[in-house]
Amino acid sequence: MAVPRSPDRWVFILLVVGLVGIGVAVALLVPLKVLGAAEPPKPVSATVVETGSCGQGTDTVEWDADGGKKQAKLDGCGHREGETVEIVTTGGDMVSSAASVPAGPPVAHRLTALLLCLAALAGGFYAFLFRYAPLRAPAVLPLPAPRRAE
Repeated sequence: MAVPRSPDRWVFILLVVGLVGIGVAVALLVPLKVLGAAEPPKPVSATVVETGSCGQGTDTVEWDADGGKKQAKLDGCGHREGETVEIVTTGGDMVSSAASVPAGPPVAHRLTALLLCLAALAGGFYAFLFRYAPLRAPAVLPLPAPRRAE
């Protein structure tokens, strides 16, 4: 007599899969500020003071910072003198154009880790099924041996 399978095991598996799904949603939707990430730099309007040739690759820009004027090299070229550009300060001697800095949160790293976890979960589930699935007959059955004539 065959022993009926307990549905508790499948309920547990579905519970784990559901919790992983909720964890995925939280991991992708939680703000980076909650995770301790630094605030993205704010763009500032600056005026091009001196244009550099594109062989050098830098223009000089000037902007208001804390009541005073600051100047720095812009990691770009081809702007006209007096042109207003949006910049992002990087903390050094060089500033970047605000258009060249990514504006959104870096989701790629979180998504990569998430997909790795989901692949591990799928592999574990496959191993679980392989280990506890009932044995089945092989796909190709051997042919019966021919009868001998007596």
